[in-house]
Amino acid sequence: NRDQTVYVNEQAGLKDYIVGVFTKMGIALLITAASAYGLYASNLIGSMAMSNPGILSVLYILAIAVEFGIAIYFSSRLLSMSTGTAKALFYVYAIVTGLTFSTLFYSYDASTIAISFLFTAVVFFSCAIIGRFTNVDLSRFSGIMMGGLVALILVSILGMFIPAIGNSLLLSYVGILLFCGITAWDMQRIMSLYYQTNGGYGQT
Repeated sequence: NRDQTVYVNEQAGLKDYIVGVFTKMGIALLITAASAYGLYASNLIGSMAMSNPGILSVLYILAIAVEFGIAIYFSSRLLSMSTGTAKALFYVYAIVTGLTFSTLFYSYDASTIAISFLFTAVVFFSCAIIGRFTNVDLSRFSGIMMGGLVALILVSILGMFIPAIGNSLLLSYVGILLFCGITAWDMQRIMSLYYQTNGGYGQT
């Protein structure tokens, strides 16, 4: 019947939309990895660190601040900015994230970083699937999760100067839980945005 046909078409459109979003996220992840390794391979930061050992911490904090600023602006203006501007800002964010991650090469070997990225990808997609199919409205917990994220970032920065905090496993566990919750919530926001901007139809 007509209602069933509309539902099937709507679900197919939503599937295409989600695939499009994740494709763009995959491209952004590649950009982040390339910019991180490129900056490390250039030894630009290494040379600066040789002359000023404290520069890594300063650059790391500065990059996180820029990331945070872009994320806040992006979230607040997403529905009003053009598609081109949104894409450009998203890829700029990916580059800045790469600059932040480039400092990891000075603390960990490549295999450790690769395993961490793989683990993060598995957790991300698992939580995205949960957000896609769960019937729980995770927006009710958005305030708690965002507040926890801000607190985690501040504590992580503090941990750079206090090793006992930075090396705490509790900090890692809390970070994983927040990451899972926010990822699942974001998947629900993606679905909601699809219906708001396309009415259940259209392309990304």
